[in-house]
Amino acid sequence: MSMLRKAQALGFTMVLSLAGGALASAADMRLTTPQGQLLGEVGAEDGIAVFKGIPYAVPPVGVRRWKHAEPAPAWFSLRSAKTAGPACMQMTMPESLTFGPGKTQPVLYFEPGDVTSEDCLYANVWTPAKGGEIKRAAAPVMVWIHGGGFVGGAGSSPNYDGTELAKKGVVVVSINYRLGIFGFFAHPELSAENDQRASGNYGVTDQVAALKWVKANIAAFGGDPNNVTIFGESAGSWAVSLQLATPLSEGLFHKAIGESGAYFYAMPDLKTATNGMVSGETMGKSFGDKVAPGGLAGLRALSADALLSASMTTPGAPSFGQFLVVDGYVLKRPVRETYLRGEQRAVPVMVGSNSDEGSGLSDFGIVAGTPKDAATYVAQVKARYGDLAPAYLKQYPATNLTDAVFNAYRDSEFGWRMEHWANQMAATKSPAWLYHFSHLSPAGEALHWVDFGANQRRLGAFHASEIAYVFNNPQAQLRSNDKVKPADIALADQMSSYWVNFAKTSNPNGAGLPEWKPYLDKDRRYMAFDETAVPSVNLLPGRLELHRTIDTVRTQKSIPWNGAQAGLLGQTVPATVPATAR
Repeated sequence: MSMLRKAQALGFTMVLSLAGGALASAADMRLTTPQGQLLGEVGAEDGIAVFKGIPYAVPPVGVRRWKHAEPAPAWFSLRSAKTAGPACMQMTMPESLTFGPGKTQPVLYFEPGDVTSEDCLYANVWTPAKGGEIKRAAAPVMVWIHGGGFVGGAGSSPNYDGTELAKKGVVVVSINYRLGIFGFFAHPELSAENDQRASGNYGVTDQVAALKWVKANIAAFGGDPNNVTIFGESAGSWAVSLQLATPLSEGLFHKAIGESGAYFYAMPDLKTATNGMVSGETMGKSFGDKVAPGGLAGLRALSADALLSASMTTPGAPSFGQFLVVDGYVLKRPVRETYLRGEQRAVPVMVGSNSDEGSGLSDFGIVAGTPKDAATYVAQVKARYGDLAPAYLKQYPATNLTDAVFNAYRDSEFGWRMEHWANQMAATKSPAWLYHFSHLSPAGEALHWVDFGANQRRLGAFHASEIAYVFNNPQAQLRSNDKVKPADIALADQMSSYWVNFAKTSNPNGAGLPEWKPYLDKDRRYMAFDETAVPSVNLLPGRLELHRTIDTVRTQKSIPWNGAQAGLLGQTVPATVPATAR
């Protein structure tokens, strides 16, 4: 499998770098927790205490590689919590790519490389403080799960600075979790060495371990362990949807927010070939036999760098960021099926997506290339969608081919999945709020090469562009010539207030905000975030229905989802490339 194909998952996503978020005039603060004493910092100007690099689990190194997380032990001396822990093992993002002859541009999601390590299971906390003391008012807790396609990213990214949210009266926690082959690898020897007789999904159980840490420790930081909201974007939103489906997180959170990602895909079984996919154990063993002699012992003997490199370069290796398995322990059945059966955790949710999700992700070849002409496009649609082609062409006509491809990708990979999530929650009588983000940020005004130099397209409300507004930090997207506009500041204040209100009360509404009504399938109510918040109904009419039908046909024909074949390339006929090679 090519490096480009392996890099594709990073589009789901590591978000824009930023310079803001540093605390001014920080002073030391000591805090006693159940684990031990921490030395953090509190900003004299903003009154927010910050504690970084707090271990929530035993380092998963050596013989603990590919074991489920265990709680970190207590310590007996004062521990510095002024520096974040290492990011989990991941490839380095390129700073720029060349799109056609001489057309080089920065990669939209580039961040300066962090220190990475297998020893990476750390949390960071932002909490209100007054007079140098943590407020003991049992504030609502918001736990952020970062994106990055389950192969990249870190909770310590400055993009996720929780200062401004904490100013609104919540405790914010961000976490790391194992990525790629370190977090998502099944193997028969791994299954045999534990009581559950299961392997894989370690990144998911890391998140569970972090939530258990929150439950046991957050009161010391002024947080309420009985009022916890999990929220995340892209793969972080995948994680949120997974946490609603796994029995392991029961009682660890009380509401959930998903931004641009729901794990409603075909999934391999741990031990049995199903739905056109070989088993997870078979995929893992096949990979292991290629890269290291001696089975599991040989794999554990590899250095972290060597294992990461092998996972990215070995021909035929699965994409480990999407290597979640139905193992009978973490997941009893595919997540999609769990929701269809109404067996997901019944908690209030807020979910939504953006109007230009493909922008920036096209850097990694995830979005299909623009066909050379209308006739080619129509022929591709007919070949892939058969009887559904007329409905598809009605929604995505050949009048603007690049827009047709990008909009179809947006709707198939994000739009319908997020509305489907809201719909499935509403069906279980759980309150659900749906949003659509289309605000043009300063960064979104830029023209961006797509199709590797064939066309330029405005970025618009690109994938992950809402994060800066959710965290009330619109300057996060600034580049050298950008300026935050009054509309950006106002919208960020609105959106962050909705998010914080939801964390506080299970309802996003509050004083001074336009009323956001819960989603109902009969009128498809949602909140449109553009220049301001506008209550709306019937988002992208006809498209939810189309992609729900396409998904049903794919499921009936046991055609696995493939990120590189979403949208235009979302096949409804058997793929010519074997599932194990994609």
